[in-house]
Amino acid sequence: MANPVLDHSEKSSARAKDTIDSVAEYVRYLENKCQADNVLFRGQSEDLPLLPRLARLELRSELLASEQSMLREFKLQAPPLLRMQPTSDWDWLAIAQHHGMATRLLDWTANPMAALWFAVEKPALNQGPGVVWIFDTENTDYADPDGGEDPFSGHQTRLFRPRHITPRIIAQMGWFTVHKYLGSEKRFLPLERNKVYKKRLSKLFITTANFPVIRRELNRLGFNAANLFADLDGLCRHLQLRHSFERDERTTGKNAPTD
Repeated sequence: MANPVLDHSEKSSARAKDTIDSVAEYVRYLENKCQADNVLFRGQSEDLPLLPRLARLELRSELLASEQSMLREFKLQAPPLLRMQPTSDWDWLAIAQHHGMATRLLDWTANPMAALWFAVEKPALNQGPGVVWIFDTENTDYADPDGGEDPFSGHQTRLFRPRHITPRIIAQMGWFTVHKYLGSEKRFLPLERNKVYKKRLSKLFITTANFPVIRRELNRLGFNAANLFADLDGLCRHLQLRHSFERDERTTGKNAPTD
């Protein structure tokens, strides 16, 4: 059954004038415009709306029912595979999200270099550009999991800092936005169209032709799959990249990582 939540004609409405073509340009931008301690970042290889993955799936049944069913099954089957047992639905969502299950969470990071790496990690699927979203947060944006807040019934989209329950969350300095489901409209609202947050969101553009160069520069600085995933999957991805060309590197091989 088609998922009515996401209108695929909705593209991100925020606008930015800045394009970066190298890590050095990115660092200069950060030094000039991102000095606050409460700024979060999100890298995307495509300029798509700020929606959780759950909003992008074509689900077999109604969204909320599918969401709860997936989480319920995850809780039943995941414990033997976990190093640390979750104590709340916030923990369960964070773990599921970091291991690839669609949830109402959207990934952010406090590390701007990690965000840039996620934007250019893989060859672009189209002509681009890639983007790094920049989110100036405020204290009133944060959820309070210890205060009894429920991730499924909040009054608005909130920010959530997960406990350090997986190596990936630690390595990526992970944060999430926890998106409120609009029951009357049967959809999630893109964050950049949310009146509470849209004025505090901006983005940098990255031309797809520069993905390989930036990928190589970040690798030399230690930002790669081995370090940002901090597990065997990440190590294998990193080693493969070191010894092969990505699709956007094949023409000459000049941009392949060599470090």
